[in-house]
Amino acid sequence: MEPDTAKIWTRPEVRATVGKLIVESLGVDEADVTADATLIRDLGAESIDFLDLSYKCQQTFAVDLPMRAIQERRIEWRDLSVLARVLGERYRITVPAEELRMVAPATVGAVLEHLAAKHGVPRSAGDAHEVIGALVVRMLADLVRTPLDLADLTVDRFAGYLEKNLHSPDAVEVIMNRLTVRAVTEYIVGQLAAAGRLAPGT
Repeated sequence: MEPDTAKIWTRPEVRATVGKLIVESLGVDEADVTADATLIRDLGAESIDFLDLSYKCQQTFAVDLPMRAIQERRIEWRDLSVLARVLGERYRITVPAEELRMVAPATVGAVLEHLAAKHGVPRSAGDAHEVIGALVVRMLADLVRTPLDLADLTVDRFAGYLEKNLHSPDAVEVIMNRLTVRAVTEYIVGQLAAAGRLAPGT
């Protein structure tokens, strides 16, 4: 069944329909699908559930949920590809992510010590903090056009997770827990509004 792209939605309709689709895709009770419920931590969503939910949103709203993009960003963070790009831009060097993954401990400080020893990259006071800041800015920018509520996630707060461990599971968790029912709803509302398919004043 093709989505009705001529339909004009209201916000209440979108909220109710998103809730219904989440219930169907995740097999959870309707009472558990509150606005602040996180899809993973609270509702137990797994990768296959996101595929089903994305398909249902496409069929219902003609809106794609970019869940694949979120998964791809998570992979890039964990394999340090993003860090490799940040370091390349800052120091004008090409360092493969594979090399960075061999550094222990997995901290920016240790990575910079490695670059200084192997590639002659100069160290300076506060450089680790600056690199972490640039890394976090890049990571968060990669997620702007996704259904994640990043409004109150500051650079300093997120950087705190990565200072101790570049592979920090807490960093991934804090991001994925921003995938709430409200965030998904607002993402779809935004896409419908951009396409002129949201009733004004609703």
